[in-house]
Parts: sequence; C-alpha cells; structure tokens
Amino acid sequence: MQTSKFNKITRGIKLACLVGATVSGVSINNVYAQTAAVDDVEIIEISGIRASAKENLNQKRFSNAIVDAITAEDIGQFPDKNVAESLSRIPGITIDRTFGEGQGVTIRGVQPDQNLTLVNGQAVGTGQWFVLSDATRNFNFELLASEMVSGLEVYKSSQADLDEGALGGTVILRTRKPFELDSNTIQFSTEGQYNDISEKFDPSFSGLYSWKNDDETFGVLASLTYQQRTVQRETNEDFGWFGPSIARIDPLIEAPQGASTKGAIPWGMGSALFEQDRERIGYDIDVQWAPNDDLEMNLHYMSSTMNADNVNSNLIGIPFRGIAYTGTDTSTGTVNNNIVETLAVRGVASRPGWSRHMAYDNIFRDGSEMSTEIIDFEGSYNLPSAKLHWQIGTTSGKGDNRDFFTEFWVDPNDPEANFDFYNPGGTSPAIDFTTASPWLANPSDQMWLGGIFDQANKTEDKEDYAQVDYSYFVELGAVKEIKAGFKTRARSFTQTRVQTSLSNLDPIGAGSLGPASDFWTGDMVNVDHSNTNAFGASYFMPDRDLMYAALYDVAECSDGQSTLCRTTDIFQSASSFKIDEDINALYVMANFDGEGLRGNVGLRYVETDSTSNGYDLTSGAPVSFKGQYNEWLPSLNVAYDLAADTILRFAASRVLTRPAPFQLAPAVNLTPETSSGSAGNPGLSPLTANQFELGLEWYFDDASVVGITMFKKDINDFIFTKTVAKEINGQQINQLRTPENGGSTAIDGIEFQVQHIMDNGFGGYFNYTYTDVGNATIDEAVAVTDADGNIVGATLAERVVMFPNTSKNSYNLGVFYENDLYSARLNYNYRSEYFIAAAEIGNNYRDEQAQMDAQFSYNLTEDISLKVEALNITNEIWENYYVRSTDSARLGGTQSANGRRFYVGANFRF
Repeated sequence: MQTSKFNKITRGIKLACLVGATVSGVSINNVYAQTAAVDDVEIIEISGIRASAKENLNQKRFSNAIVDAITAEDIGQFPDKNVAESLSRIPGITIDRTFGEGQGVTIRGVQPDQNLTLVNGQAVGTGQWFVLSDATRNFNFELLASEMVSGLEVYKSSQADLDEGALGGTVILRTRKPFELDSNTIQFSTEGQYNDISEKFDPSFSGLYSWKNDDETFGVLASLTYQQRTVQRETNEDFGWFGPSIARIDPLIEAPQGASTKGAIPWGMGSALFEQDRERIGYDIDVQWAPNDDLEMNLHYMSSTMNADNVNSNLIGIPFRGIAYTGTDTSTGTVNNNIVETLAVRGVASRPGWSRHMAYDNIFRDGSEMSTEIIDFEGSYNLPSAKLHWQIGTTSGKGDNRDFFTEFWVDPNDPEANFDFYNPGGTSPAIDFTTASPWLANPSDQMWLGGIFDQANKTEDKEDYAQVDYSYFVELGAVKEIKAGFKTRARSFTQTRVQTSLSNLDPIGAGSLGPASDFWTGDMVNVDHSNTNAFGASYFMPDRDLMYAALYDVAECSDGQSTLCRTTDIFQSASSFKIDEDINALYVMANFDGEGLRGNVGLRYVETDSTSNGYDLTSGAPVSFKGQYNEWLPSLNVAYDLAADTILRFAASRVLTRPAPFQLAPAVNLTPETSSGSAGNPGLSPLTANQFELGLEWYFDDASVVGITMFKKDINDFIFTKTVAKEINGQQINQLRTPENGGSTAIDGIEFQVQHIMDNGFGGYFNYTYTDVGNATIDEAVAVTDADGNIVGATLAERVVMFPNTSKNSYNLGVFYENDLYSARLNYNYRSEYFIAAAEIGNNYRDEQAQMDAQFSYNLTEDISLKVEALNITNEIWENYYVRSTDSARLGGTQSANGRRFYVGANFRF
C-alpha cells in the first residue's frame, strides 16, 4: 500500500513537471528526457466511483439537451448486472422486473413501448423468449449483458437529429471502440450467481481484447460474454374476477341451474412454479479505420442470444364454478361486502361435467430463445468548414417460442376432488389444496389428461436504415453549426405460429388421453409460497416425454372424423401477422453558443406508411389495413449559465410515438386454458404530445450536483389497455386485453436530485420523481341487469381511463465509500403503485415495489479486483390487484416472488 501511494506521488510530480514545462514554453521532449532516466512518464488515471460520477455529471452538465448518463470504466464494472437496472438509478426512470431482471424502462411515467432504445444512435431489433409476450417496440434488456455496454445516455428532451418515436425519452447505448483503449488492452471478468429460491450456483464470464497500430489509424476490438442463470419464481395467480356488479355466467355453464355469482370471486386461482435455465452469449466486434486526419470509418457487429428453456407448473382451483353450480352441491362459504371470503368446493356425484373445478397445467418450453443482431457501417469526413457523417446498417431481433401445453382436468364427481378458497378481507385470495393433498402426491384417476397441444411461434423484428448528416460550421452570431440530415427506414414485424393438437378430445374419462397415473413417474412439484399469501403446496409432476408420446401416438385426422385424432403443424392464422413500415425523415437544426447561452433549435419532418397484414378471425381469409401519417416535430433546447456553476435549462418539443407492432396487428394471442389473451387493433392512431421542461442545476463540486426539473406532456390519442370478455372462434375469452386510443391527457411532474462525493471517500445520492397523470374519459357499453343479476340489455356510459405504467412517486437512495483498497455501495429503489389495465370488474393495478442492492469490491492489485454483490436484499415480490368500480373495494390478485440474488467474482485488466 505504501509503495502504491509513493508511485502515485512520483507520477504526480512528473505530470506537474510536464504541465509546467508546457505552460512555460519548455519542450515536452526535453522534460521527458530529464525524467526518462528515472522512470517512464505515466499519466494519472482517476478511477472508481468518483471518476464515473464525475464523467456522468460532465455529460449531463455540458449537454445542450436534458440528458442523464452512466459510464463503465472497464468491462464488468457497470453498476448493475442488467443495463435496465442501472437505468433505474436515474431520476424519472422505473423498470419492470417480472422475471427478476429489468426488462423494459418507464421514463417519466411513460410505459416501455412508448420510449426508444438505440445502440450507437440506431435502432436495435428485439425479441421475446416468452410465447405470451406481445411484439413491442421497446428493447428487451434481458438480451443485453451489461458487459457489452461502455455507457449510456438518456435524452429526456427531444432534439431534431434524434430518431422520433419516444414519448418519455430516448436511451442511447454506447459500445466500446478500439481507438478509445490502449493497444493490446485485455479485460476479463468472471463471477458466480446464487439465487435463494432456485438454490443453484450459476457461472458467467466476459472478456475483451483491443488492438490498434502505433499510428492509431487502424484498430480492432472483440468482446465476448457468457452467462448461465437459473430462474425460479413462485406465483399465487388469479385469472380474472367476476361479481354481482357484472352478473357474469361462466360460458361453460349450459345447464339451466347455472346462476350468476352472489359475491366477487376469481374465475380461478393458481399455485404456480416457474423454472427456467437461461444461457446468454454475446459477441461484439468493432473495426475502426482512419486513413488520414479527415476520414474515419467504423464497422460494428453485435450479436446476443439467450436460450431460455423453461417449464411452468400451475395447479388451479376454480372457485367461480363452485358458486355457479347450484344443484345438490356441498360447497359452503361466506360473503362480506359482496366479496366471497371463504368457500369450500367439493367433488360430489351430482356435479355435472361443465362444473369441473380443478385444472393442472404444465407448459414445457424447451428450445425457446431470443436474439438480436446489428451490422452497422459508420463514417465521417471532415471538410474545410463542414463535416459529413453517414450510417448504414441492418438489425434484426428474433424470438423462437416453443410451447408444449398439457392440462389435466379433475373428475368433478370424485369425492377426493376438493379445495378450500380463502380471501380474508377480500385482499388475499388463495387456494388451499390440503384437502386434496393425499391424491395430489400419488394420483390415480382423480385427474385426466384432457388438454394438450404442441406449438411453435416465430417472431422477427427487422430494420434496414440509411442516414446522412451534414454539419456546416459557421460564425453567425451565436449560431456555430447548422446541421441537416435525411434518414430512411424499412421496418417489419412478423409473427408466425403453427400448432399440433387433438380433435375430439374429452377433458375427462375414456375420451381423454388417460388418467394422471399413466403419466406420473414419481417426480413432485414443491412450492413453498413463503413469500406470497398462498398456501404451500406439493403435487405430482407429470412426465413430459410420456405426454409428448401420447400426443403423437394419436393417428392423423381424416375428413369428417368424429373420433379422437391429431392435426399436425396447422397454421394458426388468428395469431399470425406482419406489420410493414416505411419511414422517411428530414431535419434541420442549429446549434448556438453565445455569452452564457447555448443550445439548439430544430425541425424534423417524418412520414410513415404502414401496412398491417393478418387474417380474418372468422373466415381465416387474408386481410390488410393501410395507414399513413406525417408530422412536423419542432424542438428547442436552451441552457443558460446563471453562474459558473449554475445552469438554467428550458426545452420544448413536439413528439410522435407509434403504436406497438402487436397493437396494430389484426391478430390475437390467446391462452384458452386460462380464458385470457390479447388482441390487436389496426385502427389505432399514433399518439403525439407537446412537451416542456424547465430545470435548474447547481454543480457545487466536480462530482456533485443539486438539480430540479419540472416537466409537462400534453398527450393526444394516448393508448391504454382495456380488458373485456369476448367470444372468439367459439371460445369464450374472459380476459381479452385490447388496446384503444384514449383521447387526451397530460403528464406533469417534478424531478429532484442531489449527489455529493466528499474528499474522505464517502458519497451518496438521492433523487425523487413526482408524476401526476390526468385521466381521460371514453364511452363504452355497460351491461344492464335485473334484480336477480341477469343481463337484460346494455347502455353507453362514460368511463374514466388512465395512463398505464405510471407511478406517482419514485425515488432512489444510494450511499458509498471508496478508497485505494476497496469500495462499498448500497442502493435503495422505490416506485409506488401504478395502473395496468381496465378490467370488467374494475381497474387493475400493480402494487408498490422497493428493492435494495449492495456491492463490495476489493482491489487486490491495480489490475485485479474482487467483488461481492447482493440484489433484492429486501426480497421484494410484485403484486397485482383490482379496485372494484362500484365501490372502490380492493380485490387481491397475483403475487410473484423471484428471490434474492448473490454474486461473487473478479475483474482483471492487463
């Protein structure tokens, strides 16, 4: 340690001599000659948390627009394991962690698919591994290891030379280039991860090599990342609510004794265990060539693939059918405030087949994966008073989703087919399968394999682009640069689905594929549920291979066949579509820099031609919908120096956001087994907004700031999700999510941040964002019921709808300490509840979320550091709930727990 300090002091003296010699006019070569006899001259490098914090603030401080930035000094040194999680430290940004990792980012209350993510300024194709994920425009950050990113910028205000498409903000990810690093730089990072739910230890590593010639005219950089991760998630899941306010009758009820529910109750509640083996591998290759001082070119290739084999097991009790059947049933229960709080559902000899009250789903997704790929050629040429820049490339994101679905149905006449539904206070619904536990651990004929299909779904998101920018440097008063450009893009989103299934399959009995005992080899599913309000459960795990063989052992169907038969790889027209977009944009922008005043003003013109191709849901015939729109998008960014360390900012712009691909598709993604799904709407309009920002920033030290920004977005044609019940191709879907334009609304908010690093190594930051979203109203059909709860008609009523994914309050709090030997940091992240979708019984929300993370690193040498990290220390779960529209009563819903993650690893640099 003393030697290290001495070396740093010595290097500091040498650097001071060099600087002093330069200022006094003494030749640097002479100074170097005097010091070379002692040692080679070295430049002091400020590293660690303070260096990154200073660089981040410098980018924010000297930007013309309203920008936040995060940088990574070395590979493996990004603040978080996932880029989205690092973004969540920035004021105004919240993220979704549905499967434990950050997936999409919400910026200033705007949901992920209405923001924009670019890599080195250009689009990046994205994919989804989950078959139930609808195609969106937002980048799935699960695809990208943080080691592949050198830094990022978040543009919260718009400017004319940035791609349009973002309502909340634009995230620009930057990759490394060989000219930025010393020649023959080698960086390597390795670590292991442990999850306390899966109780498995998973490895990962990343490496980078960068070379450039002595003249720095040619360089090559290559990096590789590899990660394994075992994901295990426990969920207490609801499948939609019914109640006396909507007087629904289960669509499967055909007998006259069917009746509406007398208290709000879920259609079903599931005890689910999700298990996934992830394998992510990424490559990044960058070649730079600068044959002379005026010309520089860059060829960049990036690829990332995540294999995501997974299985989801879900034992489902259907309490709604326990109420719907009013025959000689032994079911008993209690109702309070028109909410069912207890219900005992029993299998009895008189229960008809349509009232099957238990199901058991296992969905095997072997071979599922998603990937992204970028090929980009960029160049710039310096002219005497101008600069020409071009960029041409292609990107694609792909998803290969396998979905082997199996479903067992209970024999409703079996006296062992029992469960108890509990919902204390109406907010904690769960199924207790204890009364059925003996046979669930050793099944025979209580359940039958009566639902099965094998499905393959392929998606592709592809964009080809070409862009030219011309900067003309002038001295027109405060105007220093006039910049103009043109960009053309051809983008397409495609989804194709095929399915192998059985015709004439009965749910139970001789017409099914057989009893549970035929498909059980002794394996069990054990769900602890210690983190949710569900009851711990243990039930049989059927053998995948036996069920797969049973499906394909059934003979192929022939024309008019009325007995059990198989249809193989049938094209699913209702779920297949293609969206084509041709986008052209022109812009002109002036950058100005005067006495204490700088910024830019610009105008962007964009025109979009789109075609939504799909198939009619009834006839299966091809259908096509055309769309065309154009917009003028002005923007202004101004930064005024009130003092040397104080900046006043103002920004104003008009922005355009296009609907997500699946939202425009004449298609549906259905999950009939849970009576749920989503549908597109080709008639959607893009949303536009006029937005304004006013901010004040005080930089009271080189790595310290206090800032406050007020923002406002006046939004037209905003898009929200509505959940309805609808019959599609003879199947009743009780929860069909559909997008609609919701008129006009506004988002107003305030961001506050403070950051300070003291000379003693301690530092910290706090940022808080308040977001207020105005509601809009729409007219919709509402059922009219008689005194007995029967639907007798419909009427139009005004309904309030809200902007989704917007938390009113969010904040981040972090503290850290750093010296020459080690650093430690602690981060706490919070977001309040937010609206998800409008459902028939009321609005659906996600509850507040908080997460605490910690990191410790120790510098073994100047080139080797050890690190330990813990994520989600507070063991946060996410929970969805409903607010009943008739009386604002809270109805509990889905809860999921992903567990804590722990990392130990090392970084090397040579």
